[in-house]
Amino acid sequence: MELTKEHIEIMKHTVKNGMYCGDGEEMDELCEAGLMECAGRKSFVPEAYYRITRKGQETLRLKG
Repeated sequence: MELTKEHIEIMKHTVKNGMYCGDGEEMDELCEAGLMECAGRKSFVPEAYYRITRKGQETLRLKG
């Protein structure tokens, strides 16, 4: 998978904040590649929360 600027920004945000809230095509692609995973939902938030995987952290370190 070739990471786009949007993919990298999502991953950086997740590392900085611990979680990422939001669905979409980019998130689906990151999850399918094993770079992000669903962490669940909160009853008061319509979108799921996601966390970065170890594979995602390693990939992000390489992409800088």
